[in-house]
Amino acid sequence: MSTHENGQQLRDADLIARLCKADENALEQLYHNYYTRLFRFIARITQRDDLIDEIINDVMYVVWEKAASYDSQCKPSTWIFGIAFNKARQAVRNADRPEEESLDDLDEDSSWLGRHDDGFSRLELEEWLASALSQLSPEHRTVIELTYYEGLHYSEIAVIMGCPENTVKTRMHHARKNLAVILTPTNDSSTDSN
Repeated sequence: MSTHENGQQLRDADLIARLCKADENALEQLYHNYYTRLFRFIARITQRDDLIDEIINDVMYVVWEKAASYDSQCKPSTWIFGIAFNKARQAVRNADRPEEESLDDLDEDSSWLGRHDDGFSRLELEEWLASALSQLSPEHRTVIELTYYEGLHYSEIAVIMGCPENTVKTRMHHARKNLAVILTPTNDSSTDSN
């Protein structure tokens, strides 16, 4: 962990301690510190833009209410992302989204799969990866998100997801394997149509 990251974790731990004294300014500062990261994280888990802000508010409410139960042995970000993971998973379960709708959306959004462009722009690459990630299970997406986008270690991810570290490693293995299949271009011209 860099000195900057360590300093930020200490400042966040101090903000959480101030929450125990009902310091609303501390909550506002934590909200500001985590909003963007939580937004990206929750968006990737839920894939529902209409739920993101509500979930972030739920997360910050739990942080406010449960500040006294924060265990200073873990990083504040690990604790907050653990709450976010649970809230996002709960929101996905509770959302009344028919399965057919999500499959239809996936088909429309996946039209890029047939392209064989070698010259991807950064935006196209990000969209391509986002579409591939959307095809993974929420648990596999979460492991990828926390590892590559948030830079967390497997032990921290295990705390966030409430599972053993070996389960995180297994999920990562399967996520990578599934992404390899999803991202491998298919060659339709190799099939004989006679």
